[in-house]
Amino acid sequence: MIRKLGIYFFWLVVAVAATYYVPEFARTPLYVLMLVAYARSTNEAMWLALFLTIGDGFWGFFNPYEAVTRLLPGLPGIEVEQLYILVAFVKALRKDPPGPLFHSGLMRVMGVYIILLVLQGYAVGLSPALNVQFRLVKFLLPLTLMYSIPRLLRTEEDFREMFLYLFPMVFLALFAQVFTIASGITPSQALGVMKKFWFTVDVAKGQTYRGFYSDNSVLLGYFGAFYWLTRPGSFDRRYLYAVISAAALCVVLSATRGWIIGFSLSLVFFLIFVEKLSLKQTFSLSVVSAVVVVLLLQIPVVEKQFANAFERFSTLQKLAGGDVTAGGTLSRLNERSPRVMDKWSESPISGWGFSDEFFKHGDFHVANQNILLHAGILGALLMAVFILAYHGTLFLRSWQMPRGAPFQASLLVWCTFFPGWFFIHSSSGQKFAFYADPVAGMVIGVYLTLGALAYRLSFHSPESENI
Repeated sequence: MIRKLGIYFFWLVVAVAATYYVPEFARTPLYVLMLVAYARSTNEAMWLALFLTIGDGFWGFFNPYEAVTRLLPGLPGIEVEQLYILVAFVKALRKDPPGPLFHSGLMRVMGVYIILLVLQGYAVGLSPALNVQFRLVKFLLPLTLMYSIPRLLRTEEDFREMFLYLFPMVFLALFAQVFTIASGITPSQALGVMKKFWFTVDVAKGQTYRGFYSDNSVLLGYFGAFYWLTRPGSFDRRYLYAVISAAALCVVLSATRGWIIGFSLSLVFFLIFVEKLSLKQTFSLSVVSAVVVVLLLQIPVVEKQFANAFERFSTLQKLAGGDVTAGGTLSRLNERSPRVMDKWSESPISGWGFSDEFFKHGDFHVANQNILLHAGILGALLMAVFILAYHGTLFLRSWQMPRGAPFQASLLVWCTFFPGWFFIHSSSGQKFAFYADPVAGMVIGVYLTLGALAYRLSFHSPESENI
């Protein structure tokens, strides 16, 4: 394990160096070296975790449009994660098709609707400018991960190895949170990156820290810890509970209300319906969590941030009382949502597709309204059907299995985790759409593929079956 993690962090250091510490002329060759190494590698799990980390704002590194190559003059830089996705797609084309995915039929329907949204965008009006066309390609390319990941990560062991690399990133994200709260700078700034960040504030003076490092890695790590708790022998249970605790603390320290509620929902549902902890286990978990919090509170500014986070969370009482601004801390309901819905009302059935109007008026802060704007009522209904069918299939399979059978509890993880994830999507920023950025594509691709694998393995011996 140490050797594997060593290789992973070696390539992470190479990526950091290529982006920030080498002359610009050497940047693209180093990225190309990474991509060639990936193309020749069979360790798909490590490279998926690595490019997820690169795309996810690790420690204040790899901010939007920083880890890019400029291969084509006159066009915006190409994110290195997009190039990874392209190479992964080429590798996947050379692989044998996976076994049947229970949701593949719905995926094809979604694919057809995406094509219609592209055609609609051109019909309504999409600028022929090369940079606009390039942007459309970058919106769509990550969706190929729904094809690539099932072919490249075919066994449960592949996914276990991916989480082997991902779980440490949750602890490193927590370290970055505490470091920034205590020092007022990001780890990347401490390492010499001269860049301003909006969330670096002086907590000691009463300002509320709102930063959140590696949020997608934390989210996927949180989900992964739940899943592997149902798979005995995969990871030490104490380690998995430590991952859950670290992820939850990251969210609390970010003072992000939607994430706090979403993570709380997923945790409560998991403990009640999946883990079914005994009174002794619940007490032990509570004691460990309390000790971790008490230790963090010994840092004065962290204690202040906990107080600030609680104060910000308490503004939801004003929202419940009818104040749509939650004491002046929320603009989604009274500003952002009306703007998006006014534009949607001009084309309610199919939305605006991938048109200039969508790119101009779209707002990922109001996710469900943005889905309506982009894909209309038809698209929103199609997405709802997909979500309900996917999770309903897993729930029904779990319900049919004898209690205690392999994967009986595992399949429920998706059903208990998704409500919290959807709450985050609805309240804090769009997670589901008919397009994706690279990191969102990786997270959703892993989520859907692992669910399909667990479903299939529930009918067979895990030792003899792969996807």
